[in-house]
Amino acid sequence: MARWKIAVIVIASLLVLVILTIGILTVIVRTKPTEAPDRVSTGIHPTEEQVAAAVKYSRVLIIGVDGAGGYFGEMDTPNFDRVFENGSITYTGLSQKPTVSAENWTSMLHGVSYQTHCINNTVAATVPWMRSKYPSVFKAYSKLHKEAKFLSSTTWSPINYGIIENMSSMKKIYPKNSFPNDPTEQKLDAYNVDKTIEALGTMDPVITFVHLDSVDHAGHGSGYGSSEYVECMKKIDLLIGRLYDTYVEKGWADDTLFVLVSDHGHTLEGGHGGEEETVKNVTFAVAGAKGNIIKGTMGRFVTHDLASVVMYGLGEKQPDVWEGGVPENIFTTLQ
Repeated sequence: MARWKIAVIVIASLLVLVILTIGILTVIVRTKPTEAPDRVSTGIHPTEEQVAAAVKYSRVLIIGVDGAGGYFGEMDTPNFDRVFENGSITYTGLSQKPTVSAENWTSMLHGVSYQTHCINNTVAATVPWMRSKYPSVFKAYSKLHKEAKFLSSTTWSPINYGIIENMSSMKKIYPKNSFPNDPTEQKLDAYNVDKTIEALGTMDPVITFVHLDSVDHAGHGSGYGSSEYVECMKKIDLLIGRLYDTYVEKGWADDTLFVLVSDHGHTLEGGHGGEEETVKNVTFAVAGAKGNIIKGTMGRFVTHDLASVVMYGLGEKQPDVWEGGVPENIFTTLQ
């Protein structure tokens, strides 16, 4: 085929891609969701003086358990308990409205409500993150520390594709894309943790994010609190233990802020998106060994507060465009 014909085909393909992307983004803008006043954050937006007085951690490990809701407070989870036994916890934090995955993981990592970022599951799966006005916690920290490294391993691949920016300082792991067969979500989660631990053997990330998805699949298939759901929760608890033990073995545990969060729960019959208590309530737990974490129940938490907690834990001021804040009763230095 003549070179000019190849060039025409390439240019035409690029134009189609641009048009499709613009079309999708236009739909996002035109279908901006209605406000959700009951999900407005009441957290603290730390001032420069408050940030300067913070106890700083060198690392943060965020463990995201999709679909777990507040169920960590309803069953025996020995590894979760040993990580967060002296931590600040809530089992009645609030998911975004609607109570869906992309709406929440985007809010958590970018510090703004769904009504601001407008990213849903379809957009996250098809369009790379382009809304630079609202930086993720990784991007916000990297602007202040050019040398910082980050790691994100997500069983649900749209998080790495359409929610977290592509950054040269970040290693992204896509378990589903690299697994040799057609695995169950439980196998994918275990593989995810294997690959995360392997990566931690060769790098020292400031922020590590691990997303686990099998509980959500059990919730869809069998419902909140079903035997299948509980079995997945037990296996997730073992994976939490493996991740924590890796930080202990590497001598990082005393200087790491440990965070666990869920994005939504499920109905008893299975599924989510509505406003049932078992759906909209989420778990949020924070622990650290530097003596600055208040043991007990934290104040009101909405999922877009997570990024603020991470930035404050690392001793940095959050971007002004973020809408979330640090819930009360987490840090002794911020009351």
